[in-house]
Amino acid sequence: MTDILQSAGDSLAYRSSAQSRAQSTRLRLRELDGLRGWAAFSVLLFHSIWQTFGENFPILRNGWTAGLIDGPLDVSVFFVVSGAALSAPFFSGGGGDYILSAALRRYIRLTTPIVATVLLLVVAERLGLARLGEAAQFTPGLTAIAGETGLSFAQALKWSLGNVYTKPSEWGPVLPFLWTMPWEMVGSLALFLLLACYPSMKRPERSIAIGASFLMLLFPYLAAFLFGALIGKAKLTGALTAPAPGRLALLDSSPVKIIAAAALYALACWTMTAGAVSHVHVILAVAIVALALRWRGPSRFLAESAVSRFLAKISFSLYLVHYVVIVTASSAAITLIGDRLTLPLALAISAATILLSIVAAMLFAPVERFAHAASRRFAALVLG
Repeated sequence: MTDILQSAGDSLAYRSSAQSRAQSTRLRLRELDGLRGWAAFSVLLFHSIWQTFGENFPILRNGWTAGLIDGPLDVSVFFVVSGAALSAPFFSGGGGDYILSAALRRYIRLTTPIVATVLLLVVAERLGLARLGEAAQFTPGLTAIAGETGLSFAQALKWSLGNVYTKPSEWGPVLPFLWTMPWEMVGSLALFLLLACYPSMKRPERSIAIGASFLMLLFPYLAAFLFGALIGKAKLTGALTAPAPGRLALLDSSPVKIIAAAALYALACWTMTAGAVSHVHVILAVAIVALALRWRGPSRFLAESAVSRFLAKISFSLYLVHYVVIVTASSAAITLIGDRLTLPLALAISAATILLSIVAAMLFAPVERFAHAASRRFAALVLG
């Protein structure tokens, strides 16, 4: 398959005109954006339902719905999607110009909204709006996602500008959900380095596949970026959606795809209830992303449905700000109810958390736009 990918993609990957390179750096695969958006929404469900109230009401941690709110699996999906999305402009003709620009933009693009979110947390604490510590007395599950409090603005800035990528556990961390950022940054830069070497490789897809397989042994999250790059090129060249040859055509039938999707969902449920290791999550994530992009119905839904496109726009904001909502409004509601907490009230608070998080992510949009604009301007300034 790697040979097919290479031969099918040579003409696509190495366009030489300046116009096509400029356009390729802005290429986005909308299916990937939609998948990222749904994964972010699933993380929100995981924290607002499974994590917050699961210890109080074990029914919320049942094995039947666990696959829909599998937070650890969602993280692996993020990494696979990042690998595919970051490599797509290169494979569509961006070449070295794209790699330099993307590498220069990456830090500012990620850090700007992180700084804004961390400062929001510090301000909320200063105003007495952060109630997570009090709420944890009534919902013990919150202790697992509690971040550090009592930091100065200088400490918060230091953490969000640097420690989040190097030592996220220092000082708490401030925003626990960002344990993913060292992997996101290292994975992105490793991918850019690999893409820079790509033209000089004799059999690049095979080399990437072998490298990703070895990385799976020690650093599965890094391997996720490389597998994502292979999926991204396969999608762009049409190899991922091409009909299977010969007897393998049976695999393209709807019944087989439905069975495969059901099997993946069952495995996702198992990973949540059994506490599977990250290696299993990455393998599942690769299969989920590949199946979602190959299956025309789900792929079209991810790319074109209004809900998917909406979630795609707010995905990173949603991932960041829902912790602020849990720390403030959700925790205040739990503290107010106290020992009178019941399952219906817990579900009502979860629903309110989800709604408020979506609204907060929408209000956070200007920060996201500024991050994109600032990162592009910085790259243009450096590259001239």
